Amino acid sequence: DNRLKALNSLINNLKVPYIIITDKNYKSFELKNKPFHKAFEYLSGNHKSDYLRAYLLNYYGGGYHDIKYRSKDWVGQWESFSDDNIWIKTRRETHPHHIGYDIDNPKSKIYQTKYNELGTMGWVICRPNTLYTKELLFKIHKKLDYHYNNLIKYPSKKQGGYYANRPFSKIKKSDEYPLRWLEIMGEISHPLMYKYKTHLNFELPDALKKKYK
Repeated sequence: DNRLKALNSLINNLKVPYIIITDKNYKSFELKNKPFHKAFEYLSGNHKSDYLRAYLLNYYGGGYHDIKYRSKDWVGQWESFSDDNIWIKTRRETHPHHIGYDIDNPKSKIYQTKYNELGTMGWVICRPNTLYTKELLFKIHKKLDYHYNNLIKYPSKKQGGYYANRPFSKIKKSDEYPLRWLEIMGEISHPLMYKYKTHLNFELPDALKKKYK
């Protein structure tokens, strides 16, 4: 019920055209010459969302929004893209622990100290086919290539996600769902945002800080 209320809040207050991506319609956005990764069917709901977010923002552009409560609309937010230098419009991150990094590369933890120079991917507008979105999708595909055999062996058995309570810990068992919570979004998107930080705009209105689960 709370998630549905959050969705209705989003629909009623966004005030721009929207499409809700579901199990029933996502295939209609798959481009014939750019198929979804073969690992997609084995992903958790959380990681399917991460994957489709990167795919759609790269090939179609536009906005993405998690199902969260919202009061401020997005009317006029696309006007910023009249500046060709703007690739990503987002909200500035507010805490170091909100920043993903590659835990297999401890040096990348430094991005947590750069949190106020980075933005959320939870609600974001992106110009299509930029170096940021292309590299994001490319790196996600590399991760899925690496984990593909284990994903076949240990596919997701639930619609939600795994390891949300330990996003910065390595997966210890070899016989369970192999992808960390942030592995195909936050661990990749935040370092890439820093790389392309001159193309960020932080003026996207925030969602409401209200429990949505």
